[in-house]
Amino acid sequence: MSQTVIDVDHLSLAYKMYGHPSDFLKELVFGNVRHDLFWALRDVSLQIREGERVGIVGPNGAGKSTLLKAIAGTISATSGTVTTHGRISSLLSMVPAWNENESGIENIRFNLTLQGVPAKRLDALVEDIADFTELGSFINQPVKTYSTGMGARLSFGIATAVDPEILIIDEVLGTGDGYFAAKAARRMQQFCDRGKALLFVSHSLAAVQQMCDTVIWIQNGSVRMHGAAAQVLTQYELDYRRTEDTVLRTKHIASSAIRQVTPLPGELAADQTVRLRIVRKGGGQFSTAHYVRGIEIRGLAAEPVAVPLEFMSAAPPQGSAVLDVLESEWGRIHDRRGEVCRQIMRMPSRNAGGQILLTLDPQRHSDALDLMISIEAAAGNDQERLTLEYLDIGQAKWAECPAAGETTAGDWTTYQFEVRVPVPAPAQLADLRRAALEASQPEVEITSAKLIVDGEETLVVRERQPFEIVVRANFRQPQPRADVILKFTRDDGVHAFWQSSGLDGHNLLNPHGDKGVHFRFDDNFLGAGEYSVTVHIGDGWAYPENFPHNEILARRLNMFSFRVSREFSEVSFGLANFRAKVSVE
Repeated sequence: MSQTVIDVDHLSLAYKMYGHPSDFLKELVFGNVRHDLFWALRDVSLQIREGERVGIVGPNGAGKSTLLKAIAGTISATSGTVTTHGRISSLLSMVPAWNENESGIENIRFNLTLQGVPAKRLDALVEDIADFTELGSFINQPVKTYSTGMGARLSFGIATAVDPEILIIDEVLGTGDGYFAAKAARRMQQFCDRGKALLFVSHSLAAVQQMCDTVIWIQNGSVRMHGAAAQVLTQYELDYRRTEDTVLRTKHIASSAIRQVTPLPGELAADQTVRLRIVRKGGGQFSTAHYVRGIEIRGLAAEPVAVPLEFMSAAPPQGSAVLDVLESEWGRIHDRRGEVCRQIMRMPSRNAGGQILLTLDPQRHSDALDLMISIEAAAGNDQERLTLEYLDIGQAKWAECPAAGETTAGDWTTYQFEVRVPVPAPAQLADLRRAALEASQPEVEITSAKLIVDGEETLVVRERQPFEIVVRANFRQPQPRADVILKFTRDDGVHAFWQSSGLDGHNLLNPHGDKGVHFRFDDNFLGAGEYSVTVHIGDGWAYPENFPHNEILARRLNMFSFRVSREFSEVSFGLANFRAKVSVE
C-alpha cells in the first residue's frame, strides 16, 4: 500500500477582519473585540498518498489557495494539524523570492540555496533551469525586465528542479503561453510517473482533468466532495451550470420563485422528520448575508435543544436537530466580534433558506409537535428581516411560523416563534413525496445517447470511420422549438467538438413525446483518443438573437465515453485526422 505523504487533520484557519482601520487601534488601546474572524478553512480533514495527482477546485474565495499554503507551511493553522512526509516544492505565487535588480541566473542560485541545494549541485541545476525555461539571453537580465509569462517560466523551473516528493502548484501556469504550459504539463506528468504527489489548483477544469486522478471540491472553507476526478468534476460543473441557469436564464429565474413555496423531493426525503427554514421576511431572495449565532428549540425533547452550527456528517439521533448545510443556503462558519455564528446568504443552486432538520422521537411525537423556537441573528443590511417557515405536509407547501416576539440588543436580533406542526403519517408523506417527484419531473428529459457504427451500438470507432450519435429525449410538455446540442471533450480536457441540430437547420418545432436526433459523422475527422459525450437541449438555435440559449431545457454531462482508435498504429495525427489536398509543382 502506498504511503500517506500529506495528512490534514481537522484543519481550521481564520483571519481577522476589521470593519474600519481605526478599529484595530481601538482594540489595541481599549480592548474589547472589534474584529470579525473570517474562517477561510473550517475543520478540513483529508489524506493524500504517494503517487496521487490531486486537483483542488472550487469558486473564488472557497479556501483552495489557503489550503495549499497551510500544507506548504507558509501560513499557520488556527487549529488542527498538517503532517507531511517528504520535501515540498510549492509554486504558490509568481515571485518565489525575487531580487528584481538581479539577473535570472542570480535569482535561480539564491532560491536554490534557500531550498538547501548544496553548492556542488548549483551549476548543474542552474543550467537545467536555464535550458528548460528557454529564456535565452534574458536569463542574464534583471528579473524586473521580465514579463509575467517569463516570470512564470522561471518560477516553475525553480520549483521543479530539485525533484521534490510533493509538488504544489496554484494556477500560476495560466499566465504562460500555450507552448510552455504544455511543456510544464509534460514535466508534471513525468514527476507523477516517478511516484511523487502533486497538488494542483486551477479554475481550468480541462487542466485539472488532464493532470489529476483525484479531485477535492472546496466550498465555503470545507470539503464538499472528494473522489475520482471524473466524478467530482462532473458534479462540480453541474453545480456551476445550475447556478448559471438560475442567475442568467429567464425560465430558471421564474422556477426559482416557485421553489420558495413548493416543497422539492429532496426536502421530503426523510421519514420521521420536520423541516424548518429561515428565510427573508416578505419573500424573495436574500440581498445581504445574515449571521446566525443561536437556534434553540423547545418541545422537540424533554430539554431545550440547541442546534449545532457545525456540519454534522452522521445521522442525527431522535429528538435532535441539525442544519442542512450541504443542500440549503447556509454559508460558512463566521466569528462576528467574538461570537461564533454561521452565515445565511443567497445561493442560487441550493434549496431556499437556511434549513433545519428536526428528527422526531416516535414515542413523544405522534400527531403534532408544539414548538417554541428562538433564533439570534445579525444582518449585513439592517433593513432586511428574517422569518421562519415550516414544511406543512398537509397543505404541501411552506408555511410561515407565527411570530411570538422580537428583541434587539446591539447588532443582534432575537426572533421568537411558536407553532404547532402536524407530524406527517408515513403514508401521507409517501403520497406527497410521489406528488413532488411527479411535479418536479422536467418538461424535457434527455433519456439516452448512443454511438452507432455500421448499425451496431459500440464504444469504439477507428479514425476516419463513419459513425453517428443518436440522442433521444422525452418532451413531457410541448415546447415551441428545441435545439439538441452535442459536445465532445477529450480525456485530457481538450474541447474537441460542438454542434447543435439547429445549426444544421434542424430545430425541433413543437416537439412532444419521444424524439430522436441523429448526428452523422460521414467524414470522421476525430484523432485517436478517449472522448466524453455531453448533451444539452436549448430553446432553439437563432444566431445571434438566441445564443447563448435563453433557456437550457435539459442537460446531461459526460453521458458516456468512447474511444477513437488509430488508423495506423504508429502514426499520431493529433486532434484531427483529415487529408489536405496535396499538389506537386
